[in-house]
Amino acid sequence: MVGKEERKKKGYLIAKALHQFMWASILASVASQIAMTTDAIVVSQFIGPEAISAINLTMPVVIFFNFLMMLFGMGGTVLVARSLGERDAQTSNKVFSSTLIGLIAVGVFFSALLLFFSPQVASFITNDTPIVYSLSLRYLRIMLLGSTITILFMTITNFIKTDGNPKLVMKAVLLSSFVNLFFDILFIAILKTGIEGSAWASIIGSVTALLLCSRHFQSTNNSYHWQVELKQCHQYILKGVKMGFPMGINTLLLGVSTYAINSIILSSLGTDGIFAWAICFQLFIILQMVLGGIATSIYSIGGLLIGEKDILGLRLLTNKVMKYVCLSLLVITLFALITPGSIGWLFASKNVQSEDMFLNALRIYSLILIPYAMAVVYRILYQILGYWTLSVVTSIAQMGCMVLFVGLLAWVKPEWLWWGFPVSGLFLLGIYLVVTLVIHHKNPDAEVMTLIPQAEDGQSLNFSVRYNNDDVQQALENILSFLETCDIEPSTSFQINLCCEELMYNIVTYAVNKDPEKHLFDVHIVCHKDTVSVLIKDDGKPFNPILKSVSFNEDGDGLGLALVNTMADMKYKFMYNQNVVFLTFNRR
Repeated sequence: MVGKEERKKKGYLIAKALHQFMWASILASVASQIAMTTDAIVVSQFIGPEAISAINLTMPVVIFFNFLMMLFGMGGTVLVARSLGERDAQTSNKVFSSTLIGLIAVGVFFSALLLFFSPQVASFITNDTPIVYSLSLRYLRIMLLGSTITILFMTITNFIKTDGNPKLVMKAVLLSSFVNLFFDILFIAILKTGIEGSAWASIIGSVTALLLCSRHFQSTNNSYHWQVELKQCHQYILKGVKMGFPMGINTLLLGVSTYAINSIILSSLGTDGIFAWAICFQLFIILQMVLGGIATSIYSIGGLLIGEKDILGLRLLTNKVMKYVCLSLLVITLFALITPGSIGWLFASKNVQSEDMFLNALRIYSLILIPYAMAVVYRILYQILGYWTLSVVTSIAQMGCMVLFVGLLAWVKPEWLWWGFPVSGLFLLGIYLVVTLVIHHKNPDAEVMTLIPQAEDGQSLNFSVRYNNDDVQQALENILSFLETCDIEPSTSFQINLCCEELMYNIVTYAVNKDPEKHLFDVHIVCHKDTVSVLIKDDGKPFNPILKSVSFNEDGDGLGLALVNTMADMKYKFMYNQNVVFLTFNRR
């Protein structure tokens, strides 16, 4: 009977959480990337094609600071997601505080270091090309002044999204984008400040958005509190760095590979080639918008599910993420294949001599979008599932393959170098297939490509329930049957079933007023050595059973919840527009 109920686990609440996270995050990611694209458009239109090339050539430095954010910030986010899933508030607070301390320290250090050596850095990234060296240096110096603020803002938004408030992040990043656009136009088009105005506009946008994000930490639903223990601080920083290393090394290698590809294209196709590559890179930014909003939900929602030991939920999440990634990028790819000229028009492509080369490059480059995104989703899964070495190796391989194939085809024939991008993406997926087949052969429980365990532990019950009394009654019978198979003591089984009954009937009665039959709530029970944990999620109106249990009236409303509160350690949080109730029972 347990197996039958496990197969009834639906993706309803997973999809709702993903949709809220996804659309809010996509809009936030779009707004964030629009800031970069806006710089490119405004600068290209009002200063000239050399300016957009100069900004593109500084991308390795920008990516280096993104590497620091991934290394410290994203690693800390994954650890916090797991801690929140395990309901370990102390660990999440310590990781949160230590992450911010480490990030600010390294951000300030490297900003000052690179600013001091900015002429040498500009010379290196431009290969001493006179036409872009001066512009790159001017942009770089201002950008470095606000780099720590920018990566701090990006890290804070990841923590807030993980804490179940992606809408605030969306508002903050939209505000940042609008502020950036306003000051771009003001500084560049009206005040004629030149390329420096673009960098100042980005900094002002980040500061404004960071102030708005501070609202989350003042709300009652905030899970983070400042908790620093100096003796343990470095330990949490190192744990976060290890967790973020696969994504961080990929980001760092993106900067290295961008520099390498810049050099290959500049030497093979000249300034027209580097302009075409700059526009192709804008398509890559669009790819990052999609990945930022969809694939990275695995970090937050997936991390929570792993903390809750909900492997079935993780599989449902991954399937939906992959579906959204492929469909959305297919639309973008077709658009680039059919009408590349419309993209070029934004960046004044008519001003370059070889427009045909630019259009051909954009069409070919678009073919890498789907393979690249799929590889990123798999790599994130490997990271959060604990395949640390594989995640690091695939991070290196993703960037290495790109440079290898671009360089090889450029050596054969310069015009062919654009094919190096899609070929590298397909080659990498082939490597993933071979490696995961080997792992699957050694561990049949791991699925090919995703490496997600094929089945949950026999000590786990995971299912969905419709909002009607008959389904609840059937669910309660199955819970009792499951607890018997786990050899749970009768008295503990009685308490667990009584608490589930009170909470489940309360959900059916009060949670949803309109079309309750269209809704589902999830129940996940895990039997541990010393405890039994029960997790119940529903998408009804916000309802805190802990507060209700201490405020029941003379008519008895809330009395049942008060009993639940005495029988189990009960915790509650409202996140992703869902009520999440977590109960822990001690086994006798």
